[in-house]
Amino acid sequence: MPPDVYVLILNYNGREHLAYCLPSVLETEYPATHVLLVDNGSDDGSLAFASAHYPQVEIVENGRNLGWAAGNNVGIRRALERGADYVVLLNNDMRVDARWLTHAVAVAEADPVIGVMGFDTVGEYHLNADPDRKEFKRRQAAWPGLQVTETEHVAGCALFLRAGLLRNVGLLDERFFAYGEEDDLQKRARRAGYRSVRINVPLWHYNGGYWDRSRLLRAAVLAQRNHIRVMIKDDPPREALRRFRDMVIFICWPGVQYDTSHAHLRRLRPSRYPVNVSILLYAILWNAIALPATLLARYRETRRIRWARQQLATFQAQNERQSQ
Repeated sequence: MPPDVYVLILNYNGREHLAYCLPSVLETEYPATHVLLVDNGSDDGSLAFASAHYPQVEIVENGRNLGWAAGNNVGIRRALERGADYVVLLNNDMRVDARWLTHAVAVAEADPVIGVMGFDTVGEYHLNADPDRKEFKRRQAAWPGLQVTETEHVAGCALFLRAGLLRNVGLLDERFFAYGEEDDLQKRARRAGYRSVRINVPLWHYNGGYWDRSRLLRAAVLAQRNHIRVMIKDDPPREALRRFRDMVIFICWPGVQYDTSHAHLRRLRPSRYPVNVSILLYAILWNAIALPATLLARYRETRRIRWARQQLATFQAQNERQSQ
C-alpha cells in the first residue's frame, strides 16, 4: 500500500479561491491522497459550495476563526489519528501540478531524515505574480525532471511534512495565531535532526488571502510580533540579536529600498513611517510581557527536541540494519 498523504486546506471566507483550488488538488495523480477542507467559521458560503460541488472532499468545521496554527492543528490531529504517513498544509489560493505528491512521496520515502519539503511555487511570496498562469504553465510544460535541493525554509502556503516529525517534535505553536508558526516548526525540526528540501515540481500561489487582502495592518502586527517571538523561542542568543537588529533597521530606516510586492516585506513595512514604528514598538512590548511564557515554551520544546533526536537516531539505525 502506498503511504497515505493528507492534504489539509485551511479556509476562511475563501470561496472564490476554492473554485480553482479544490479541482486542482483533486486532479492529483497520487492514489493515496486524502483531501480535508478545514474551515475556520466561514460565512461566505464556502461550506455549501464545497459540499455541493466536491462531495469527495471531507469537511472539518471549526466553527470559528482559530487562526492558521490552531486551525491547521485540528486537521493535523485528525490526519495523525487516522495513521497518516505525510501531511500537507496547503493554502486555499493554490493550484498544484498533478505530479506533485507522487514525487514528494518518492523523495521522502528514499530518506527518512527528510521531514519538511517545499515545491517550486510561482508567486510564493508575491501578490498575484502570475495572474494568467502563463509562467506556471510554462514550468509545467518545460519540467526537466525531478531535482532536489536543500533549503532552510519552506513557505507555509504549501508545506509537506512527515507525520513522524509532527509526532516527535509536536504540532504548530498556537500562540502565534498567524505568521511565524511555520518558521518555528521548521526550526524545531532542524534542531531535532530532520532535513528540509525543495523539489522542482511547480505549484501556483495567488498570494492574496484574507489577511493581505483586507487586514494588512492587523497582519503586520501579527507578523512583527511573531517574528520577534520566533527569535526568542528558537534562535541562539547571538543570532537572535543579529536578526532583531536587522529587523529594526529595515522597519525604522526611512530610506530602505525593498520589493513592495513581497508579502513578508510588506507586512514589516505596511504603511507610513510613524505607523510602522508604532507597530514595532507594540511588538517589542508584547514580547517583553510574554517573555516568561516564551522562555518556558523554549525550555519545554528543547527537552522534547532532545527526545525527538533520539527517536530519529533509533529509527535511522533500524533502517540501516534492515537494509544490510
